[in-house]
Amino acid sequence: MQFSFLKELLTSAWQIDAITAQIYAPVLRGVLNGLHFEREEPNENYQPYNVADSRTSPVSNRTSQINVQPLRGVMLKHDSMSGIVGTRTIAGNLRNADKNKDVTGHILLIDSGGGQVAAVPELSDAIKQLTKPIVAFVDGCMCSAAMYVGSYCKKIIASRDTDNIGCIGTVIELAGFPKFNKEPDGFTYVRIYADQSTEKNEEYEAALTGDFKLVRERILNPFNEQFIADIRSNRPNVKDEHLKGRTFHASEVVGTLIDSIGAFETAIQAVLELSQQSTTKQLNNSTTMNKKRAALMTLLEVTELVIEDGQTSLNEQQLEAIENALVAGDTAATGLATAKTELQTASATIATRDATIAEQAKKITELEAAAGAPSATVVKPTDGDGKPAAESKNTYQNVRDILKGNS
Repeated sequence: MQFSFLKELLTSAWQIDAITAQIYAPVLRGVLNGLHFEREEPNENYQPYNVADSRTSPVSNRTSQINVQPLRGVMLKHDSMSGIVGTRTIAGNLRNADKNKDVTGHILLIDSGGGQVAAVPELSDAIKQLTKPIVAFVDGCMCSAAMYVGSYCKKIIASRDTDNIGCIGTVIELAGFPKFNKEPDGFTYVRIYADQSTEKNEEYEAALTGDFKLVRERILNPFNEQFIADIRSNRPNVKDEHLKGRTFHASEVVGTLIDSIGAFETAIQAVLELSQQSTTKQLNNSTTMNKKRAALMTLLEVTELVIEDGQTSLNEQQLEAIENALVAGDTAATGLATAKTELQTASATIATRDATIAEQAKKITELEAAAGAPSATVVKPTDGDGKPAAESKNTYQNVRDILKGNS
């Protein structure tokens, strides 16, 4: 087996479920004891393939395709002699397929219990860079690092209720002898560090004596905290109980860690729907861009814009026309802001006057009610010979006149 593979197994932090780890543990022990096996070529279960989506590509007028990329077995960053396809290769496959004009979307076919922490960024970065939708389809198991990667897909669909989902956590396994160890064969194994290397391999040495504090604080916890933060971001409905390392059946985490359960055709349909939404959005953006381009052509008084390598060249007069239009736009915006301020002031003045009128009307109503009561009856006075005096204003009328400013 190649040295790089052995190095990856022995020096990495892992995001992997216990069953997958147990499967590969005997292989690791065998390699350490001299086991040798020949290079294996990846079988078809690891190879990407396309399925027809029954539509016609709007670019090439050929039948559109959905790219299916398997993610099976233990996840390693690099390809190995054992036939395992590394996530760097898988990421490259996705990027290449995404460039294919006939490909309208992707399905990440997952049956993995996880693997190396270092294997995750290779694939998650590629997924974030895809221009076409990607759906994760679980074909048995999506745990730990595989759950991490799957969370970046637009949707996650499990194949059956009993698929294993979750196992969100980080672990490391160290192998070696304590710093001072005398073997029965008479050999003594020691590790001696330079005077200024007091913290070199400190976590490793402490762990071999049973002190795991430094390994947790410096290696496992930082990876795990980022793992949990990304899962929360990618799957907003996730619950705290899902983030402690437990593995769940798919039926227990619908709506949280996964979106639904269905056949492979369900994943295909999900890709088609997402692709259609993306196409509609692109058409809307294109329509908006065409309107903006038409407005610019009207401003520049030209019938077309020459675009080369995504760029348009303008002459000095056209640049001046754009500058004048921007100045005019700024002036119009300033005028609009002033008009809005004046309108607000006028509205406030009208509101104040309306309030004053309403208050005066209230007072008039109160005085009218008081004037209409028996105790408020006004008797017209007589003059000296007993005849009624000339018509005079009663108290009620006087008050009305005062309020109206007519007194």
